[in-house]
Amino acid sequence: MSGAPRASSRSGSDLVFEALWAPRWFGLDQALAHGQEATFDFRSPVPARGLVMLAAGLDRPRYPARCRVIGISNASLGRLQAVEVGKRVYRVIRHDASVVELDAEGGSLLRGLAHAPPDWTIRVTFQVLPG
Repeated sequence: MSGAPRASSRSGSDLVFEALWAPRWFGLDQALAHGQEATFDFRSPVPARGLVMLAAGLDRPRYPARCRVIGISNASLGRLQAVEVGKRVYRVIRHDASVVELDAEGGSLLRGLAHAPPDWTIRVTFQVLPG
């Protein structure tokens, strides 16, 4: 998965697009889990061609969209199961169920890896849900 996020249509109600989740830390980010169905906030209307970013913190305007998470990945960590956001700790659950813990006050690595990846940005593949 390289290049800009993409928008594509499989069928009328089965719209799939990618968005970037870039942590702002301090508990300001949206949690993610593979298979999660929820209303997510984006920094632009979705689906859209080009760069789509998930909203965080005090981002305004925000554009809500009801979606299902169908894929989560990081360039260094590979496929992920979830990103849990807490006020003190962020937990990144990898595909193999191993856990990486980060300090929520700036993203310092607490445990789970020998060295932090150069970029915590995560690609999330969403399916737009009807209604």
